[in-house]
Amino acid sequence: MSAFTTRRRAGLCLGACVALSLLLVPTSGATASEITVCVPTAQGEPIITLINGDCPKPYTLTELSKVGATGPTGPAGPTGATGPSGGPTGATGATGATGPTGVSVVVNTTGPTGPTGPTGAGATGATGVTGATGATGPTGATGSTGATGATGVTGATGATGATGPTGP
Repeated sequence: MSAFTTRRRAGLCLGACVALSLLLVPTSGATASEITVCVPTAQGEPIITLINGDCPKPYTLTELSKVGATGPTGPAGPTGATGPSGGPTGATGATGATGPTGVSVVVNTTGPTGPTGPTGAGATGATGVTGATGATGPTGATGSTGATGATGVTGATGATGATGPTGP
């Protein structure tokens, strides 16, 4: 595979050199007709110069900037497929006159309201379940201070304590 890659790189390099040399050659008709190269018959092969005045076997000798004679006219091609049948749709015709207005019919009219029906007979139903207790209401305002209460009873006298030590 590396030999193929090396050969391809060498061919591309040579092709670039030939192209560059063609740009450097003066562009007169006499000079351009003298340039000959070997063009490969297979795709992907490099263009090479003549070897000992001739081209190797898979290459064709070609003179650059030379125009060949016009080839003969080819044979006529096969007849094409038949197109769709029928032509394009014609223009829309004029709108006809408006017909006479039909008879007006009243359908499904509402009659007068009937009398109220009798009240139903039967025992009163059982009392329903008591509902849940509602939320607690807001706290009310603080009341005024009440009157001072009566003085309480005086308590009993307590026991006498022990005598203390004598002084100096």
